[in-house]
Amino acid sequence: MERSVNKILRALFSFFLGVSLLAPALAGAAAAPKSAEEVWKELEKLPPAERQKRLIEGAKSEKEMLWYTNTGIDNANNYIRAFKKAYPFVNAKVWRAKSRTISDRFLTEARAGVYLADVVKNSTNLLPPLFEQKLIGRYESPIRASYPAHAKGELWTNLNYEFRVFAFNDRMISRQEAPKSWEELLDLKWKGKILFDESSQEEVVTWLAMKGKEKTIAYFKKLSENLLIRRGRDTIANLLAAGEAPLAVTVYPYNMETMRAQKAPVDWVAPDMIPGLLYPLTMVRYAPHPYSAALFYDFLLSDAGQKMIASEGRIAADPKIEPIFPKMKELKQLLGTARVHINTAEEAPQFYNDSLKILDEAVLGRKR
Repeated sequence: MERSVNKILRALFSFFLGVSLLAPALAGAAAAPKSAEEVWKELEKLPPAERQKRLIEGAKSEKEMLWYTNTGIDNANNYIRAFKKAYPFVNAKVWRAKSRTISDRFLTEARAGVYLADVVKNSTNLLPPLFEQKLIGRYESPIRASYPAHAKGELWTNLNYEFRVFAFNDRMISRQEAPKSWEELLDLKWKGKILFDESSQEEVVTWLAMKGKEKTIAYFKKLSENLLIRRGRDTIANLLAAGEAPLAVTVYPYNMETMRAQKAPVDWVAPDMIPGLLYPLTMVRYAPHPYSAALFYDFLLSDAGQKMIASEGRIAADPKIEPIFPKMKELKQLLGTARVHINTAEEAPQFYNDSLKILDEAVLGRKR
């Protein structure tokens, strides 16, 4: 009985502590306009110079901005610092978490009528619930006009492309020995030797789109027997380099290229089916700081923001900005081919529930 009382008291303490920490932000949220979309719609009517003037005046009045993102914390902080250098009157902040955590937190806050975030960047496959609840607003940044059709939708704009590839420790196996196809991963010789990130929903989506539900379930049930489940792709990359396992199949090539440049014993191959990812930037429909949010959104889509992204080894969404690694340029050339599946925000709803269920049950052994 005493133990139960203590648990309840601790839970109450945590709740009230959280409320006290959020109080200033909640006060700001309460003062927000009914819909930030009204602000953004008005901006569309203005000439470029007047539009920018209105944004800056509004942002100076707001003084702050909050970004929810799944971007790596070091990179996210770099973007925030660069933005604050350009617009020092905005106290821009970032909250970084894993994709599913972002989605869960944002939805929980919205159900309570609380809107803290202004801009959200999350995985494409986790956007459907946000769209369904009408939590994402339409913002027509003028910079979007130079982006290709496949890099934008009505409610989102792609920041960069990414791919998931097979990586290997080249001190443990050679390039010739490394698997080149998904079927090769099922070989019993790889049992317990394949690092796999627990949040690899995009791999499941790719299978569903290209092979169908029945084959996807059967494949991932078999594959799970060979996997070493870990959390975080940076962690997996480091474990691969350290020799915990010879293979990792849910890694980013830019990460591998960066490590190779630092003489780490890693390399990678593009498989027969390549999960191609978009990184959609979205605006919160009830953003408490709509002017600052618009400035930040524009900044990340601008040459300055896109060049920062490319400098990390990634493939920027702006087609005129090239990757810094030669092998990444080869991957860029595969965009639009049958070998790459890109899960767009519009396509995502048809695979959302099935992909999560297969990942949780067939791969991770969790009942939904």
